[in-house]
Amino acid sequence: MPLRVAVIGAGAAGLCALRHLTARPSAFTALGFEQTSNVGGTWVYTEDTGLDRNGLPIHSSVYKNMTTNLPVEVMAFPDFPFNEDLPSFVKHTDVCQYLTDYTDHFHLRDHIKVGKTMYQLTALGVREKQSCHGVDDCVKYTVNIAHVGSMRDLIYDTCENLT
Repeated sequence: MPLRVAVIGAGAAGLCALRHLTARPSAFTALGFEQTSNVGGTWVYTEDTGLDRNGLPIHSSVYKNMTTNLPVEVMAFPDFPFNEDLPSFVKHTDVCQYLTDYTDHFHLRDHIKVGKTMYQLTALGVREKQSCHGVDDCVKYTVNIAHVGSMRDLIYDTCENLT
């Protein structure tokens, strides 16, 4: 039976994790949770400020005319190069488009829930059973982790409270 894995965030690291987890469906069932409405994480630019619809602060880690300080030859995932027509140092919009293209190329959208903020992630004992604290939309995940020379399974109870 495949291990169920929750990936928090659909930025570069989350997308890469989802891509490799979903490439092994016999070993993993993966679902990503992204609190915004877009993939791309830190590379998504917005001029909006204040609070979003969930009451969370809106922020953008990039600025309007930002150009990367790393070349695409270093930034690209090994199995998915940037468009060869781009210069080595690209704008943040190019990186955001790259991550969108990566998402679509590896069919990751079906594995990502956008607009979902994780408020609680509780590790339970492997054999312990608990309710989802009265929340209807609840998923339990088992993740095999390595910790200082040992391996163990953890069950995660991810309760979403989006109201």
